[in-house]
Amino acid sequence: MPTIALADDHIPTLKRFSGYFQKQTAYKVLIEAVDGHDLLLQLNTLQQLPDIILVDINMPVMDGVAVTYYLKLHYSSIKVIGVSVYSDENTLKDVMYCSANGYIMKGLAETILPKAIDTVMKDEIFIDPRIDIEPNKIKEILARRKKIEENENSFELTPPERQFVILNATPLTYDQIAATMFVETKTIQTYYDRVTKKLNVYGREALTLFSLRNGLTRMVDFNYNN
Repeated sequence: MPTIALADDHIPTLKRFSGYFQKQTAYKVLIEAVDGHDLLLQLNTLQQLPDIILVDINMPVMDGVAVTYYLKLHYSSIKVIGVSVYSDENTLKDVMYCSANGYIMKGLAETILPKAIDTVMKDEIFIDPRIDIEPNKIKEILARRKKIEENENSFELTPPERQFVILNATPLTYDQIAATMFVETKTIQTYYDRVTKKLNVYGREALTLFSLRNGLTRMVDFNYNN
């Protein structure tokens, strides 16, 4: 039985998806989160991680793109399906370039959820067939995704430092980042000092811009030179 986590700031949609899965004997919902940060905090409390997370792309506090990229680094076993009301090329790029396993549109999503879940559980990428994008363009996006993944540069940052860099680019305070990473706030300051020295950038805003430009984090609607 696949276990599911949900993250969506639109409460009616969150309850709609939750209700759908609760009516299906094949799935079990473990988390209902109202934004990306809430999702990460709830994940920290679980003894067993969910198999799949459905995450809304456009959310406050920590958007779906940033949290998906964080999940892929820190919880690589979890399959992530991006969910959005939009079906344009830029949205698909946002979802694919953060290494999500799939993308579905919110409208009538219940009609394709079983197929989407079955596909990503097989380690295959699922893209909602209802999107209004030419097949050749989708192939280009997937090829670009592969190139991005193959050329990722960690800049010799440790895994905790990379996690910090992703969270640093969000509106979270350093106290909130510390709670997310299960460390003291002074440890976050240590991460900041180490990272800025390694990357030769100073200031939180400068670090955020550097990390976005160099693929150390992801954000909705950011242009990754594509």
